[in-house]
Amino acid sequence: MNRSLRYGVLATALSFAGLLRADETTPAPAAAAPDDVATLRADNKQLTDELASAWKESADLKAALAQAQSQAPAAAPSDSDSSKQLADAQDKLATALRSFTVVQDQNAQLSASLDKANADNASLSEQLQAAKASIASLQVQAAATSQIEPLQTEVRQAQDEASQLAAENAQLRTHLELQAPAPGSTKPVPTRPGQAAAMTAAAAPVVAAPPPPKTYVVVEGDTLTRISKKFYGTSGRWQDILNANHAVLKDEKSLVVGSTLTIP
Repeated sequence: MNRSLRYGVLATALSFAGLLRADETTPAPAAAAPDDVATLRADNKQLTDELASAWKESADLKAALAQAQSQAPAAAPSDSDSSKQLADAQDKLATALRSFTVVQDQNAQLSASLDKANADNASLSEQLQAAKASIASLQVQAAATSQIEPLQTEVRQAQDEASQLAAENAQLRTHLELQAPAPGSTKPVPTRPGQAAAMTAAAAPVVAAPPPPKTYVVVEGDTLTRISKKFYGTSGRWQDILNANHAVLKDEKSLVVGSTLTIP
């Protein structure tokens, strides 16, 4: 009766060991970090070795019991030895089960950590895309600003030329008003001694003096042909600008941003 009971307990233990071996082949729930994976693999290997050892001892015990049953009763092992071996096998199986439970808990923790890392990675990817879009927008604005600066320089130069022409017109108007006779008067304008020659010279046709040469500050992207187009309406007079600035320019390719050119 006791021997049959022990055989039933042994069969139950062996069946439980088989279930543990089947659980051992179940794939890991999720990928983890390299260090965690290495640790998990080491724990799994240790658990596999313990289960294999328990399985082997259980199989040896089962074979020994089967052999003893088939032989004469005198050769059968004592009840105390069989009970001790069965108890040892059960203890090893229980230890292996506890180790397997710990590994499963570690797997669950690693899976949760991996899910959190994936979520953080997705959030960082979105932030990176937003930063790239912002950089692209700033680059477009910078390109537009670099195109506006030459136009602003041209506007300032045009305003300076307009102010200079207005001052010259005011001077000519004042000069003409001083030379004109009073309204309705037929008498010549009274002059002081020595002023008649000056008045005669003033009455002669006035030949306009050539305007003073203009200056231009080179900006980014300028060429002599482009400067010629700005001031003369044609790009063909770049050679005139080069000839007037030999002290600054060696050839048409030696423009330096910030240098001042004389426009003839």
